[in-house]
Amino acid sequence: MIKDIKMITGGMCETNSYIISDENGVCVIVDPEGRADVYTRYIESNALKPEAILLTHAHFDHIGAMEPLRKEYSVKVYAGEREKAVLNDPRINLTSMIGQGRSFEADVYLSDGEEFTIGSMTFKTVYTPGHTCGSVVYLIDRVMIAGDTLFMGSCGRTDFPTGDWGKMNESLQMLKNLDGDYRVLSGHGPETTLERERRTNMFMN
Repeated sequence: MIKDIKMITGGMCETNSYIISDENGVCVIVDPEGRADVYTRYIESNALKPEAILLTHAHFDHIGAMEPLRKEYSVKVYAGEREKAVLNDPRINLTSMIGQGRSFEADVYLSDGEEFTIGSMTFKTVYTPGHTCGSVVYLIDRVMIAGDTLFMGSCGRTDFPTGDWGKMNESLQMLKNLDGDYRVLSGHGPETTLERERRTNMFMN
């Protein structure tokens, strides 16, 4: 079960990253962007124990602090299995666009619907292609970690490599049809709820 969610906003694209922890201080770091020391200060000041880095997708603005944090805490990186091509290719992960093209690998590639447990927290992986070919959201305790699939009143752009508006529309309709409500933690902008987006988001109608 989740005890606490800390949002950290940083990097050139004002990306929302999250540190999600359980009652024993075990935590995961989601889409770490910006300066690694911002995360390490929070983790150390709260005596947290990182055990994984979760990626919703692998664009440069969601992985900027991934490698130093992976090294600092000797943790595994989790990503959707179809996001491997994005991680691997600097033209697709857009690191080449900012002048420092890099190739990456995850340690664990997740399939659609796959569940995994970190500490006392069990996450469900939901495949949501559209923003990238392998974008995923993670569901846990009525919380949706949405990355760049769903924003308050909007959704992720689809004009980058492997983006696909048809797939995005299918993903949004699938999320709309989930049972019940969720607190939605997006990759950019304020948090929202799935019920609010069902009612007000033009891309879900």
